[in-house]
Amino acid sequence: MNIKDIRFNEYGPYKNWTFTAGAQGVQVVYGANESGKTSLLEGMRSILFGGKHKKYGTVDGAMNVEKDGKVYYLGRHQKQLDFYTYGEPRISEEPSQLWWHGLDKKTYNRIFALTLEDLQGVDVLNEVDVRSRFFGAEGGEQLGSIVKHVEKNANDLLVGSATGKRRINVLLEKLADNKQRLSHLVEHEAQYVELQQAYHSSEQTEQELQDQIREWQDYRDSVHMVLRAWDTFCRGEEARKHMQQFMAHNTLNKEAFLGIDEGLKEARQHMQLWLDKEEALKPENFDPQSPFTIYGQDLETFMQQVTQWEQLRRECEEGQAYIDKVREQLDFSKSLQSAWRSDEDVPDDVNWFEGERLSKKLRTAKEQLLYWQEHTPDLLSTTIVNDGGTESRSEWLDNEIAAVLSDIEDIQIALEESTTPAVWPIWVQRIGGVGAVVAVLMMLSGLIIFESSLYSMGGIILLITGLILFWYGWHVRHQGRTDTARLEKELSRLEQRHAQLVNRQDAPLVPTDIPNIEQVARLQQYNDEGKVLQSNYDAALAEWQEWLPKGAAKSLGDDDFFSMKQEYDQYYEQLRIIEGYEKRLDAHRESLRLIEDQAVTLWHNLGIDNPVSPTELKRVYNQYKNFQQQFIRWEQKESQRKSCRLEYDNWHRKEKELLLEQKALLEQAGIGGANEYRQRLIDENQYKQWETIYKQSQVQLDLLAPDGENRDLFYRRLREGNKEQWIEEQAHGEREIASRQELLATLYEKRGQIVEAMRALGSDEEQRLAIQERQELETELEEALEDWATQALIGHCMDKAQQSYEAESQPKMLELSSNYIQRLTNGAYTLDMWGLDAGLALLDTKGGRLEMNRWSSGLADQVYLALRLALATVFSHQVDAIPIILDDILVRFDEDRQKSALELLAELGNNQQIWLFTCQQQVYYMAQAINGVDTHVLS
Repeated sequence: MNIKDIRFNEYGPYKNWTFTAGAQGVQVVYGANESGKTSLLEGMRSILFGGKHKKYGTVDGAMNVEKDGKVYYLGRHQKQLDFYTYGEPRISEEPSQLWWHGLDKKTYNRIFALTLEDLQGVDVLNEVDVRSRFFGAEGGEQLGSIVKHVEKNANDLLVGSATGKRRINVLLEKLADNKQRLSHLVEHEAQYVELQQAYHSSEQTEQELQDQIREWQDYRDSVHMVLRAWDTFCRGEEARKHMQQFMAHNTLNKEAFLGIDEGLKEARQHMQLWLDKEEALKPENFDPQSPFTIYGQDLETFMQQVTQWEQLRRECEEGQAYIDKVREQLDFSKSLQSAWRSDEDVPDDVNWFEGERLSKKLRTAKEQLLYWQEHTPDLLSTTIVNDGGTESRSEWLDNEIAAVLSDIEDIQIALEESTTPAVWPIWVQRIGGVGAVVAVLMMLSGLIIFESSLYSMGGIILLITGLILFWYGWHVRHQGRTDTARLEKELSRLEQRHAQLVNRQDAPLVPTDIPNIEQVARLQQYNDEGKVLQSNYDAALAEWQEWLPKGAAKSLGDDDFFSMKQEYDQYYEQLRIIEGYEKRLDAHRESLRLIEDQAVTLWHNLGIDNPVSPTELKRVYNQYKNFQQQFIRWEQKESQRKSCRLEYDNWHRKEKELLLEQKALLEQAGIGGANEYRQRLIDENQYKQWETIYKQSQVQLDLLAPDGENRDLFYRRLREGNKEQWIEEQAHGEREIASRQELLATLYEKRGQIVEAMRALGSDEEQRLAIQERQELETELEEALEDWATQALIGHCMDKAQQSYEAESQPKMLELSSNYIQRLTNGAYTLDMWGLDAGLALLDTKGGRLEMNRWSSGLADQVYLALRLALATVFSHQVDAIPIILDDILVRFDEDRQKSALELLAELGNNQQIWLFTCQQQVYYMAQAINGVDTHVLS
């Protein structure tokens, strides 16, 4: 059984305190004085066995214990027991009753849970409880308690002393006094003599009946003894059958095989130890043949380009975003142009020289036509010749005035619309200016304060956007002013034309009946000139319309040529800037492609499946640096690994040698494998165990069997095995005894009548009382003697059985004690096992006997500790391995023997958990260097 962890809710100095044990068999707990070690010992005692401490009271705590592969919860809250296995119903029995055959707390404290004070003395070996539990076989503790109970009952009846005051002693004294008084009394009456003879006759009859009853009782007891011995006989027969089953034809060399097996276990443990040390010297997840070994220098060289790579990726991403933004702004600015349509692309090749010539030609033809219209000849005739024929002068003037007034009205409306102040171009211009200022501040912040290219790029984009908005607002306002001036000029010309026509209409007509040939000729010349000018204007306008580029607005006139060319130049200037950016971006992309192709090749060589990126390169480079550091550590620890490998090889060779020895041993025994040999050893142990059970059964049968000839009958009856007949015979004996007892009761009744008659006839009252007292004393004495004889016989038989058990078990314990003393004293002393009759003593290396009174205090502590450890080991073999708790028992050991004691405890800890509390720092540090020991500091 092992204690896994402890919790005290409240006990002594501990409140809500927990402690978890390590995985090793020995738990060394270091703590200074008054740190609570002894309180912890008392708390563990109280949780295991309950009870109330005189200083701390009842315990409130629990512990988890592991036994036979199961974990049990053992808790005590005041007087309440909380005991169960996780997931199973609660257990009502105490652990001592369930596991340790009723081991009491006193014996546990004397053997398993020791302080330095509890350790002193060897009187514990003579206690009946210790002898029965630790030296007896299975059930020895019940046997010891029965022996003590029988001795007590026998001593309560009779003591071998003349002055004893026990029951039989007192009855003998009273009977002697009664006989002495009766000898002085004289019988006088003959009838009294007859009655006395009848009384004696009744006594003879009583004796006969008593003899018959005893005979039937003996018969019944013999049958009852056979029934009692039946289970023991069956167990012995079963043991005999198992002995025949496990009987070996040849004796195996158990010591040699176990020695080889232990050597193999040790060799494999050391092989695993050195292999683990060798593995521990290797960096985790490290392969010295990694591709980093071959391509590490390429990675170093390529890592120098990571800054350029990141910059190229950033510039390509930012440049593409910038170009997309500028193209979007260019398309937006194109949609705002007045000379070019937004639904058509701007042509890349326009003959601006031809366009300028045609615009000048159209302007000249237009100006000539307007000049012709302004200089109409002043004719006195009432008729004017036109293309369609002749009409009256007044009608022509009216039509001309109406057309001029219509044109004036249209221009005035257009002038009113153009002179209405537009607010949005001003706000667009202001927003563009503010945006440009904010953009400049962002660029300066990105370059000086934040040192971020994102701020600078955002500032550049915002600056371009602000400038475009500012230009567009200015362009709209400027275009509006140009249109207003042109309309005002046209309006002035039309007003002049209107005034001329009105003056001509008001001029008086000079009637004549004779046509003026000169005026007709002038009018004809004027009309012909107008036709030519109109034809020139139409031809120039057709050539201008034909020349206009594909994306230009068809309503453009000659006055719009320069604005159209300005918008075209601005568009292509921005477009060429964008194309320049795209060329530089293509160059960056080509450089980026070369770097990424190099990265793909390096990724392939290194066996990396992740996409190439500067971040991935940095991650791989960090792995490479880690690889370099591990490679350096690997080279530095290579010699240590070789040493570990050499130790591993040495133990491996030893393992092979032991395997060869084991093979030879197996061949000698004619056994195929080690597992079969182990099974044969197990069978041999089973044989010995069944042999022990058989012998014990025979001893018990010998104790139950009667002496003499009845002994053969006893065994013959057992071999017959007719249990039902025995039960019937026992019942028949009971019936015969009952019938005799009824006859005896009738006889007692008649004798009582005789006694009454004798009492009535007695002449002396004193004699009658004396006779009555004698009869009562004799009856009581007979019953007491029968009880004493029964107790004495039972005590004798039980004492012999106990001595038989102790004779087999005690030498094993003494042999263990001697071995432990030799270990604790570093080979200086052993136990004098053959001189125990003369008292407990030690033997030195020369055979000299060292009496108990010559021991030093430290040597005495070592002997007492060895005896307790031997008793605990014997108990663990017979019942269970209870945890051993030792509190400051090494304080009087020197350092060498302290180390030997720790090594012995570590060895015993492989099979039994041991707790060692100490206030000595050297013991704590010494324990840390020993395998199989966990160390803790108690604060």
